Parts: sequence; structure tokens; C-alpha cells
Amino acid sequence: MKITFKGGAREVGGSCTLVETEDARVALDYGIKIDEGVTENMQHHLDAVVITHAHLDHSGNLLTVASKKPIIIGSMATHDISMKLLRDLIKINRLKKKRFHYTKHDVSKVSDLWVTRNHIGIPGMEISLHAAGHVLGARMVKVKAQGKSVLYTGDFCTHNTEILDGVDPKTLPKELDALIMESTYGGTIRPKRQKLEESLTSKILEAMEKKGNILIPAFAFHRLQEITRKIDVAIKNKSLPRYNAYYISGLAHGINNYYNNNKSLFNKKVSDEINPFRFTKVKRLKRTEHIKEPAIVVCTSGFGHAGASRALLNQWASNEENTVIIITGFLPPNSPLVMAKEGKIINKDESIQVNATIEQISLSGHADQKELTEFVKILKPKQTFLVHGSLEQAQALSKKIKRYTEVQIPHKNEIIEI
Repeated sequence: MKITFKGGAREVGGSCTLVETEDARVALDYGIKIDEGVTENMQHHLDAVVITHAHLDHSGNLLTVASKKPIIIGSMATHDISMKLLRDLIKINRLKKKRFHYTKHDVSKVSDLWVTRNHIGIPGMEISLHAAGHVLGARMVKVKAQGKSVLYTGDFCTHNTEILDGVDPKTLPKELDALIMESTYGGTIRPKRQKLEESLTSKILEAMEKKGNILIPAFAFHRLQEITRKIDVAIKNKSLPRYNAYYISGLAHGINNYYNNNKSLFNKKVSDEINPFRFTKVKRLKRTEHIKEPAIVVCTSGFGHAGASRALLNQWASNEENTVIIITGFLPPNSPLVMAKEGKIINKDESIQVNATIEQISLSGHADQKELTEFVKILKPKQTFLVHGSLEQAQALSKKIKRYTEVQIPHKNEIIEI
């Protein structure tokens, strides 16, 4: 079995790992780097592409395989949301007037190639999907071929969040010849989830007491649904006071319907409600001009690069009464939210002095160093390859897990044989 790390090696973004035998070629994830867009990852035929979850850094390059017609494997929720995100990717590129020859017809082709079985066989290879936590529909992938077995985690989470149960490592395949594991927070130990959620509520309360505006950038898929529901429930049960509360994202609004239709996939508290993602205290707005201030606004994009979050960041950052709450631990270098933390936002035409309060609370759907280490300890793979993380994070994790497994941190396009 030959494994090539086509993307996501010593970096976050563009996840893609190629597994080859004499009989088959399979790509595990097929993502883009958001700042680079769609690229041709493979020059050769693929028999199958397995998508762990719908985030574009794991699925965005699927447009390039539409004409090559491999089978595409993933959960039904991942299919539904991936198609929506791919259509939105086409829309964004057209709005930016970029040269982009993919159309909604290509999305339909991708949809037609998709199968949703949890177990599937292709010549000389068995593929099975396993729960991953992280986001709605996320799966890990086990590949068995040539008498060898490999588990590819994609992004995963072992702790429970407010809406989704984490994966129990004890339920996953054991006796692995290789584990290909994310290392996004390989050098990071976070407080318990409950402490982080309490901290978020506390920071929102402090911001509301100042009567200022509160901006919470969030990803359209999963993070916006999670955080908007939290605020909606908190205002309902009066743990947060009444406040003008909004979310702005047409894409996220459409995804909310998939969440309500798949509520059985969430934890019991959520699945027992009739429409858990139909909000009553947090209103949907289409445009920032319709905000009644002071307000709390959850909006896209999640890193502040574009959309309502970029517009409101520019508009609100200079006022010391306002607050920006960052809910992700990882931020791309030179992103607007990194600039905001450093005190000055630099745009093409101006620079903005940041006087607003900037808070960062890592409400992540990724496993941290302790969880990743325990994961390896339970699975006991012969070899572990760390991907989807900076070199610094991967190296920190490698030191922790080397007592349980042989560890490598592959370079991009590096080829190894099992």
C-alpha cells in the first residue's frame, strides 16, 4: 500500500491523502486552501474519493473530479452540505469576477457520483466510515487492502459540545498498521468545554453591560448554528438579557434546514426538540444596514476575511465600547482577526486603529493535545502520521505520543509505503 500526502502536510488546508495499491487509487479528502481556491490535485485516474466532512478545506476540490467520474463516498449530511458549499464557492468566485469555469452543472455531476454507504468495496480494497464528532456528518475512514489497515481521522473531536456528542475512541477499529491523524491543536491543551462555554457567556455579559456592539465571526457550517443556538437559548432562559441579536449569512440560513432535518444526529437534548435550529430570539438579517444598535451579531466569514464579519469589523473596531469575540483557536496568519488582536487592521485603502475589546475563546470542534494523545494510546497503531497542523503543533504532539507509536510528520507530496 502506497500513501502520498498531497495536501494538509505541515499545514492546515487543502487536505488530501492518496492511497494506492496495484488495484485501486483512492483519495481521502479533496480539499482546497481557502486563499488559493480550486486546484488540480491529481493528474491521474481516481477510483474513489472519500470525504470526511463538508468543510471546503476537505471537500472544495471535488469540482475538479466531476468529469473524471470516480465514486465519491461520504455521509448523507456531508453530501447535502457539501453541495450547498460548492454552489456557494461558485457564486463567490463569480461575484469576485475571478476566472472560474465551474458551474452548478458540475455540482450536479458531483452529486450524481456520491454514494452514502458506511461500508463499500472496490477492487482489492475495503472502505468503512466511522463517527468522528467535529461537525454534522463527519466521519473517519478505515481503508483495508493488501492485508494492511489504515485509519484516516479527518478532523475529529472526542469531547461533547452543546449540540454534538464526541467520538468514543474505544468504538473505533484497533490493530492498525497506520493512523493518519490531524494535529491542529497538537501542542495545545484547552480548558474543559463547560469552562469555555461559561467564559463565552461571561464575556458576552460584560460586553452587553457596556451597551456596545458585539461581533462574533463564525463559519457558515456548524459554528454559526452552534453559537447562534447558544445565544438564542441563553436569551430565552434569561441567562443573557434581552438584546438586539442577529445572525447574517444566507448560506448558514439554508444550512439550518439541514440541521433541523437531521436533528437525530445530535445529542439527546437537541434531538428531543421539534425545530432546534429555528431561532426566535436571534433574528436573521440579510444586510448589515438593518442592524439596530447596540447589537450582538453572529456572521460569516469565520476568519473575518470577507462578508458581514469583515464589514462590521472595519465599522466597529475603532470604538472602545464594542467587543469582538473570536471563537476559534486557529487563525490563518495575516487574517483580519489576527490584525485586530494586534491592534491595527490594514485594508487596501486605510488602516484602522483597534480600540474595541478583542476576546478569543477556543470553542473548537477539534481534539486538543490531551485528547489526541489519549486517542493514540487507546488505538495503539504501529505507525502514526501527523497531518492537518502546523509543524510546531505536530512536533509538540509527536513528543507526547512517541511512547505509544512510531511517529512521522510527512512533507507535502511525500510518499511512504506500508
